[in-house]
Amino acid sequence: MGRAGTALSLLRLLVLLVVVVMSPWQVAAGNLTVAGGGGPRVPAVLVFGDSIVDTGNNNAVLTLTKSNFRPYGHDLNGGVPTGRFSNGRIPTDLLASRLGLKDLVPAYLGTDLTDYDLRTGVSFASGGTGYDPLTSTLVAVLPMQEELNMFAEYKEKLAGVVGDEAAEGIVTESLFLVCAGTDDIANNYYLAPVRPLQYDISAYVDFLVQQACDFIKQLYDRGARRIAILGLPPIGCLPSQRTLAGGLARDCDPARNRAARMFNSRLQGVVARLQGELRCQRIGYVDIYDVLHDMITDPCRYGFDVSTRGCCGTGDFEVSLLCNRLTAATCPDDRKYVFWDSFHPTERAYEIIVDYLFPRYVEKLL
Repeated sequence: MGRAGTALSLLRLLVLLVVVVMSPWQVAAGNLTVAGGGGPRVPAVLVFGDSIVDTGNNNAVLTLTKSNFRPYGHDLNGGVPTGRFSNGRIPTDLLASRLGLKDLVPAYLGTDLTDYDLRTGVSFASGGTGYDPLTSTLVAVLPMQEELNMFAEYKEKLAGVVGDEAAEGIVTESLFLVCAGTDDIANNYYLAPVRPLQYDISAYVDFLVQQACDFIKQLYDRGARRIAILGLPPIGCLPSQRTLAGGLARDCDPARNRAARMFNSRLQGVVARLQGELRCQRIGYVDIYDVLHDMITDPCRYGFDVSTRGCCGTGDFEVSLLCNRLTAATCPDDRKYVFWDSFHPTERAYEIIVDYLFPRYVEKLL
């Protein structure tokens, strides 16, 4: 065999090795970057939950729980609101950026999704929803079960783009993020009259944790293998909850904070149990309580001036429709505020939270 024939044979062998080593999702995505070369850590990020991670699904839902108007999105895309409940990017976007995927995660509903969007991930989250089906009913948003239904539809669309085998590979290797429960406690149990008649707070937390457990199992049954489950924040220290239950001084409400800690502790135990039952160590609990509580109680340490009220309006109660440019002016510098409205942090606060959580929790699931 001459030199040309030998070179051709070596080239064919090299191509064969590349195809064999690469997973179907890498081939489908055209990702030929070798390890350490700056390629994405996972093929996609797929997001479920509430307004903390809703990138605009509620725009397409007949509900008053929306944020697709100014001043929402004040610091994003030239100030054009997208349906994100903040002034800029939210954890969904920041996580995708850290994973090397993209800077903005599109909403599954009401978005003209490209093939690239489908390959690299979307958000199914609906602001105002919760693990308790009643929570979404109270504010006419999508229940978590409907988010699962949309995920099933998404998988069919993905297979239509990359083929069945590659689609299965993308789902298996993707990072799933689940963030819910805050609205169950803050806007359902402590505001609506139904659940307190049926449960004391400990029993209600048990109910929520079981619902969360069932949701995780359903994700697993549908192919998810890397699942990050976020715990609850210090609910009693959210500006709106201070206004509702903190008295004249608007202190943090200890009852709501105890409920959040109780949920987190029991959820963490369930996640540990599921790791054994499902034989999947890449299902992990993510604790957001401590870092946000520290930012609220010691804002100066993080470069903030204000942590007891939001940037929008008075900051005491404005959220969603009440946070609008006609009746609610915004603060001069939102980077000095932990919260954008009375319920949701600012982009800068989210950046700090994600930077803290990523190496401690998320990276262990990759």
